[in-house]
Amino acid sequence: MSKKKSPIKETAAMNSEAYLYPVVEIMGYKDGHLFPWHIPNSNPFSLIRLSGNMTEEEIGLVFAQLVNYNHLPSGGDTKEVLDSIINSSRLILPGGIQVREVSGKVISPSCCCGLEGWREWLRFLQTGTSPWLGHSPTAWVERVDNLVRVYSSEATGGFHIDFEYYKFKAKLRQVRQDLSDFLLIIEIWAAGLEFPEPQKLSRKFDECFSISHDLSDF
Repeated sequence: MSKKKSPIKETAAMNSEAYLYPVVEIMGYKDGHLFPWHIPNSNPFSLIRLSGNMTEEEIGLVFAQLVNYNHLPSGGDTKEVLDSIINSSRLILPGGIQVREVSGKVISPSCCCGLEGWREWLRFLQTGTSPWLGHSPTAWVERVDNLVRVYSSEATGGFHIDFEYYKFKAKLRQVRQDLSDFLLIIEIWAAGLEFPEPQKLSRKFDECFSISHDLSDF
């Protein structure tokens, strides 16, 4: 979908380093949620960055969200719940790629954006078509000369975050590396729960979220 240029005033120089992070949106969990692994309290609509440096509690929250969001049973033992994930034909998660500038500006995936669509950012490099970043607000991405510009909203009063084009490509490679590292700690987490097939769980996540598939994009 083509976009009209935002009424935001353009600036020629970038004053701050910017980053891209894969994130998952978490619902609010409180004491009493039934899962066969520990779930810490969390605030609704909070975001967890996926990487190889996550805590066991953070991984547990991501998999709790995976179970809930895909309407899978959560009340069995660990093997039953994780087997239900492995046996699902398709898995989705709310989230996507977050844009963050060290100055404090943040553009997060909004409503109806999913982690499963993260490769749309790669296709943007080929087609120039903005990836879907959700709505309310509706953020979007465009190429401006040698920059990639991410707008926080189509509405007046928004802001944008800029990347030099070659740096943008490097940040996308880091997103893929973060996701690959997350696959490794899925196995460690599942093995710690004495799940007998941790590699199958990691492979299922990889398959459904297209992490290792088609590395020619990089």
